[in-house]
Amino acid sequence: MKTANSKAATQKRIWSPVRQQAADSFLILTIAAFAVTVIVVRVFLQLSGYPQIGNSTFHIAHLLWGGLLLFVAVVLVLLWANHWVLWAAALAGGIGVGLFIDEVGKFITKDNDYFFPLAFPIIYAFLLACVWLYLRVRRSRPRDSRTLLYHALEDMKQVLDHDLDPFERAILVGELNQVIAGTPGSNERKLAKALLDFVRAEDVKLAREPNRIERLWSWVKFIAARWPSRRVFKWLLVVLFAWAGVTSIFEVGALWAILGGVFQNTQLPAFVIQNGNSHYELSDPILLVIHSASILITGAMCALATFLFLVRRERLGLRVGSLAMILSLTIVSLLNFYFSQLYAISDALSQLILLLAATIYRWRFYLNQ
Repeated sequence: MKTANSKAATQKRIWSPVRQQAADSFLILTIAAFAVTVIVVRVFLQLSGYPQIGNSTFHIAHLLWGGLLLFVAVVLVLLWANHWVLWAAALAGGIGVGLFIDEVGKFITKDNDYFFPLAFPIIYAFLLACVWLYLRVRRSRPRDSRTLLYHALEDMKQVLDHDLDPFERAILVGELNQVIAGTPGSNERKLAKALLDFVRAEDVKLAREPNRIERLWSWVKFIAARWPSRRVFKWLLVVLFAWAGVTSIFEVGALWAILGGVFQNTQLPAFVIQNGNSHYELSDPILLVIHSASILITGAMCALATFLFLVRRERLGLRVGSLAMILSLTIVSLLNFYFSQLYAISDALSQLILLLAATIYRWRFYLNQ
């Protein structure tokens, strides 16, 4: 009976997943590569007049290149165990997903319509789902001894490649000490001691100089932590939030006209959607009302954030403004991508920049308060 229970416990542990040590970093790289790929492809096709590779018989769609890169990402992970392979697979996988999903319009319509208005909202919704997954993964950091040992064994690859810097070594030593202190008298404790002795050995070579990407990232964090000054940064946020609030005023007239037509039972004029070389007409009052009302609501929240900044309620203003940008990125932009493509891309990027600016402001001046 004891043997059966031990075997069942072993099987359960084998199938119990362990989170990758840098899972959030790999995931955000994949998401960024995915988003940039879709934007670059759409802008390039718009500027170049939507060229096609092929002839009267064949058409080599970029979806095929996306599938090829996805296959390359899987093969990289299966063939090599180096730490850098995971970064390469994350990048290749993100680009592959971007090239693949960009042609979703062809697979949700009978006539293979690449420009179908619903295609880009589907792409954007998938991107939002990936961002939600990233936030969940980033907040979840398991610290049990089994997970820490997995991470330690992963770090040993960098030790063997002489790619472990002093900061990473300090983290590794701390995690191994945590395993030793938390699992007395077990084989895991013996393994952690052996690894700790190896890492502390004098002949273990460490990477002293960061690579170019690490130096660039350190420079970006250095600049973000010191520039601009608080006064300049504050007024920059005031101007940006005020501009977002003012531009939404134009939606009042559109919302009033739509509601007036609905209450008077009159036929609404068709809204023309132009995507690429195709034109579509939309006269659904519900969708138009939701679109105009959401822009108006988020704009009013931006105006409120501006007022709170001016009356020195910065902390509350940051919360209201950040919430407005989150709602705008999740609801307004989703609808914008139905009505437009290139405009919606630039609009979503501007909202993301404003949200990041507000986040950096909070990090610099309120994180430790």
